[in-house]
Amino acid sequence: MNIFFIGLACTQEVIDESDEKYNNGISIVRPQQYFDLNLIKGLSKYARVKAISEPPVASYPNTRCLLYRNKKEILLDSITIKYIGLINIFIIKTIIISISIALNTLKFCLFNSRKDSAIILGHISFYKWLPVMIITKVLRFKTFLIVPDIPRYSDNYTETNSFVRRSLNKLLRRFNLISEKGFDGFVFLTEHMNKLINSSNKPYIVVEGFVNKNDIIVSKKECKYKKKIVMYAGTLHKKFGICNLVKAFLKIKCTDTELWIYGNGDFSEELKEIAKMHSRIKYKGTRSREEIFSIEKRVTLLVNPRPSDEEFTKYSFPSKTLEYMSSGTPLLTTMLPGIPIEYNKYLYTFENESIESMSSKIETLLSLTDDELINFGKKAQSYVFENKSNIKQAEKIINMINSMFVM
Repeated sequence: MNIFFIGLACTQEVIDESDEKYNNGISIVRPQQYFDLNLIKGLSKYARVKAISEPPVASYPNTRCLLYRNKKEILLDSITIKYIGLINIFIIKTIIISISIALNTLKFCLFNSRKDSAIILGHISFYKWLPVMIITKVLRFKTFLIVPDIPRYSDNYTETNSFVRRSLNKLLRRFNLISEKGFDGFVFLTEHMNKLINSSNKPYIVVEGFVNKNDIIVSKKECKYKKKIVMYAGTLHKKFGICNLVKAFLKIKCTDTELWIYGNGDFSEELKEIAKMHSRIKYKGTRSREEIFSIEKRVTLLVNPRPSDEEFTKYSFPSKTLEYMSSGTPLLTTMLPGIPIEYNKYLYTFENESIESMSSKIETLLSLTDDELINFGKKAQSYVFENKSNIKQAEKIINMINSMFVM
């Protein structure tokens, strides 16, 4: 099978190069790029994959990149990634991406048979969808959409978006709603997404996400920090419950315990002030993906305080969930409606989400022995490696696509 993947897949080497060249060496965490990269690596076990990606640079003047030249990487015989060359100014950039995707989609369709080829979009975006849909409908190639989040909710995660950006996002969401009907099949992260998006009852599967076992060094017993450390790493938006986590942590009586928080978002400035007043709260800013994962393996407890009663939580499976579980450190989380019940035995959960209850639960877990916590974390790690690898999840996607060729 031949797959043409349109998304943000990007290797660490290209990300590092762009950060150094255009962003003063500051590492920016880009979950979608790692998601797409691991997905095409999984797909490559069953198909030849040609990927086209936006380069890992924000529009000028948010970075120093005004011109990005075409770049091509051949990862394996079965994987090629082409990074689109850009004049990196917002509107011009968008037009160039759209034209480049159109030309490369046409080329793929002309040189491959529609009987054993498919086009996959890594996320919904009107300026990418439109050229693909025009070409594939004329040439009768099958197209599939990965839905990592729902734009009508994710665009409102932060409270700092400007009026112009909110208005633009609203307009793009209307286009996206139209475009969703044109796909032949979907890959969702939660079952609730299907009810919201797939009104035409097209074929779909649910994969919460995946981990790449090749990226993870597993030790029988990690060298943990001597002090008990509770850790959160991710986007620091107020909607994600970080403020409640901080308040809950300050109520626990274990004075020799610290809360380490990594990331950036609309709560960052407030968090800095809280950290100045409370020495047990450590705001660590942003770090590279490798450094974050190394720290996750050594802390006592990982936590996700995202409120479960927010509407958007039905349509999200936080990428951090699988990353946390794969670290071998136990995860304490709210019971989000997007997390399947099969995960329950591998997660610690808050009984309810009041400050007092969250505080009590954290304190209870910190009172467990090191062996109890480590053994629980290792069971979760084994479950993820055996059932949620990028190769296992990619196989489900390939099976769905193959099933449509014999219909």
